Amino acid sequence: MDARTFRAHLKARGISQSELARRIGVSRQAVSLWLRKDGPVNLQGAHLIRVSGALGMSVEDLVRPLPCFEPDRHESLRVRYLWDRLYPDLDDLAIALNRDEPRALARLVEVDGLYGAERILGTSVWDRFADYGRFIHPVRRRQLETLHAWRSSRTAA
Repeated sequence: MDARTFRAHLKARGISQSELARRIGVSRQAVSLWLRKDGPVNLQGAHLIRVSGALGMSVEDLVRPLPCFEPDRHESLRVRYLWDRLYPDLDDLAIALNRDEPRALARLVEVDGLYGAERILGTSVWDRFADYGRFIHPVRRRQLETLHAWRSSRTAA
C-alpha cells in the first residue's frame, strides 16, 4: 500500500492517526511511522486486516491505489487540476474521483477530455456524461457533447 493512498483513505473517513492507532491497538508512533513519507507502507498482515476493518473497507480496496497522480508530476498536476481551488489538494480530488463525485469527474474530463479520462477511470466516463456534464464550462461542454454524440452514434451502429 502507498502511504499517500493510506493518508487519503484516513482523510476521506475523517479518522486521525491517533484514532486509527486506538482502533487497531498500536501506538500513535507506529501509525505516524507508517505515514511519515511517501512511498510503500509495509504492514504486517494482522495490522493490514485491522486497518481495513477500522476503515470499513476490504484489504483489496485498501491496497488498491486511488486514481494516481505521479509524484514527479505533482506540481504541474496541481496547476492543471486545482486552478480554481475546487479541491484543496490532489488527494482530495483523488478521493472525490474514487467516490465517483460528479464535480470531480467533470474536472477530470474538462482537463483531460473524454478519452484521457477513459484511460484513467475506464469507459464509465462516457456512460455517466449526463451526470457530470453540467459541471463543465459551457464552451468545453459543447465540444465534449459533440464528441460524446459522435462516439455514441458510432458505438450504436
